[in-house]
Amino acid sequence: MSSDRPHRDRAALERYLRALYQCAPTAAWVEVRVRRATRMQQSFHPAGKLDVVAGTILARSAVSDVFVGVVPRARRSGGRTDLIADWNVVWADCDDAGSVLALERLRPAPSMVVASSDEHRHAYWFLGEPLALERIESINRRLAAALGADRRSADAARILRPVGALNRKHSPPASVRLLALEEHRRYSLAELESDLPRQFSTPLRVSGRARQEALLADPLRRIPPRVYVERLTNERVDSFGKIHCPFHQDRTASLHVYSDPERGWTCFGCRTQGGRPLGGDIYTLASLLWRIPPRGSDFLTLRTRLDRVFGVRRV
Repeated sequence: MSSDRPHRDRAALERYLRALYQCAPTAAWVEVRVRRATRMQQSFHPAGKLDVVAGTILARSAVSDVFVGVVPRARRSGGRTDLIADWNVVWADCDDAGSVLALERLRPAPSMVVASSDEHRHAYWFLGEPLALERIESINRRLAAALGADRRSADAARILRPVGALNRKHSPPASVRLLALEEHRRYSLAELESDLPRQFSTPLRVSGRARQEALLADPLRRIPPRVYVERLTNERVDSFGKIHCPFHQDRTASLHVYSDPERGWTCFGCRTQGGRPLGGDIYTLASLLWRIPPRGSDFLTLRTRLDRVFGVRRV
């Protein structure tokens, strides 16, 4: 580690904190939460003393996972009713490669982007005027729908990893980095909502059977993986159900093609966030090959192109 690394980490963390809480009331509190074995430990620090908040984060992150509340608190307490009533930041937690790719194409661009791993982004949009928390959550859900991001993170009481912390889901732990920040990039509500879906009808949780039936109702999802993998990659699947992966230098065929459409394909030479092998269905493969996000309005473009390739006609 270079000798100036701690100074650079602290400088980036302080920029992040100033940007996130620049409009916090002087009497507000910043929540810092630390993972202790099987429980979380909360502490609260004055929003007017962000240097103290930064010091606490860096000290605690040396030994544990650390998070901060995106919305400040009106009181030094951890209940939802203790949050300030209005806030001027909305956010999205992009937790897979597809949603990260969608984020790169979404407009308007976020005011701040934080990477908590190679394939995990937290995006923040700063607003010109504060909104009630219920409206903040509504916009967060619409952002999540547009990006295919984590909808659970839409909650106003959400905590996220701050810059300068370590993400211990990875081995070795991944540094949480500030990728982009435009402190003065603030949006009106009309600017932010212009390209977002107006509704989000997909439920957060559905039963396994209901999800299976819904997926197989799509004719593209019923195509055998061998058929769509060969068509999309222009490579023959061998007798062992494998091809050379198009996403990395693959000397020995490591992408396995299953017979069951629900299992799809998996490349054991590629890894996603969390260390899992890369894989998915026909949409995942086409999205990666064609660089079209499988989320939001881009999903319709992706599906239309697949329909043409496989001669699917929809009524």
